[in-house]
Amino acid sequence: MAATFQDYPRPVAGGELDTVRALLHDLRQPLAAILLLSGAEGGDNARKMNLIEGQARWLAELVEAVLSDASDDDVESIDLITVVRRATERAQVTASCPIKIDVVGAPQAWARPVALGRALSCVLDNAVRAAGEEGHVTVAVHTDGAGVHVTVRDDGPGLGRIASVTSLGLTTTRAMVAACKGSFRLYTADEGGVVADITLAPVSDREALPALPTLQVVAS
Repeated sequence: MAATFQDYPRPVAGGELDTVRALLHDLRQPLAAILLLSGAEGGDNARKMNLIEGQARWLAELVEAVLSDASDDDVESIDLITVVRRATERAQVTASCPIKIDVVGAPQAWARPVALGRALSCVLDNAVRAAGEEGHVTVAVHTDGAGVHVTVRDDGPGLGRIASVTSLGLTTTRAMVAACKGSFRLYTADEGGVVADITLAPVSDREALPALPTLQVVAS
């Protein structure tokens, strides 16, 4: 069982999060994946059923987290590789471009598992849309003096140059990262494309969690 650090309220920068609309936003991707997998002809049926089961399990976790007001989604020590792989596998089903995972070490961090998964799903959705069919998306995990970083990078046109389907994605990401007591930065990379950086407190530093800034978004 993962160690529980402490329960924290879920603050939202810039106003209240519309939990119902945010949930509906987050349900779109797994529902689309299930429809795609169930309608696909041929292939490995056992693998398709495993993928459908994974998407359905994630749907159940999302709904339960909202119905319980996240009371069951405690801030705890998590294996980031597991959370990242699950989010990437869910996104890859409907993605039109490859999603690569680049992990350095075996980092653990303090976070709410479902909240972090929702944040990653949102930024992955944006990154895949920005990259397009010919692009690439990379999810990287590394640790430095600021904490444990999960970054999602795409090689798309950059901030402000792709039509937004809904503003709920960024709003939900902000809220979910804040619920993990982490910090969030969104910026255009020097070489082009966009980087979404989620920074979390490492498990090795029990005092780091309340000290982290709640949110930082750099839209430039």
